[in-house]
Amino acid sequence: MSKWKVIAPLGVLAAGAAAAAVLLTKKKGGESAPKSGERAAKKAAPKETMMKTGEYSFVSGFKDARTVEVKLDYDALRFGFDVIGEDFLTYSSDSHVAIVSGEEFSFQLEYASFYKGEDFALITQAAEQKYAGFGRVRFGELEGFRYREGDSVCFCLPVDDYSYLLLTLLKAEGCDKTVEELAGGEDLRTILESLKISFKA
Repeated sequence: MSKWKVIAPLGVLAAGAAAAAVLLTKKKGGESAPKSGERAAKKAAPKETMMKTGEYSFVSGFKDARTVEVKLDYDALRFGFDVIGEDFLTYSSDSHVAIVSGEEFSFQLEYASFYKGEDFALITQAAEQKYAGFGRVRFGELEGFRYREGDSVCFCLPVDDYSYLLLTLLKAEGCDKTVEELAGGEDLRTILESLKISFKA
């Protein structure tokens, strides 16, 4: 068999493959397929979210008692929110608490009252001396502190002269992050940055 008889069919096959490749890169109607930059832009599109606001209220004070309303924003596609009066995530002497739960972590938000003679500065000083992992935190206009207790990280944020908010963060079963990583993570910060406290007489 001559070399020409072998090379000629191979040349025809190569030309056919090249033509097929050109046809595959064309869309119907003669438009070119999306370039890699266009595909990357589509992939970089923002994730779908469904933002909701959770509300938690309680009474603060004694003779001059007033209702405190706490609101926070959360992505309902990734987190759940509920106010419950039993089956708490962690022990509480309060009648009701707020719960935010997600795939990596959950937290319990509750009110705590100062004992006579206490204020937020005093409990901050006491926590700094007592607890490991103490650190000051700021979320929007709220300045408080956090500390490690057992398997959780707790946050304390001031409300008024009578009360403060106690937030207890727990990591979900199977989550490979540490509770400290979750406490300093963007997901928790985004929720806590949205915290708003208002008062009703």
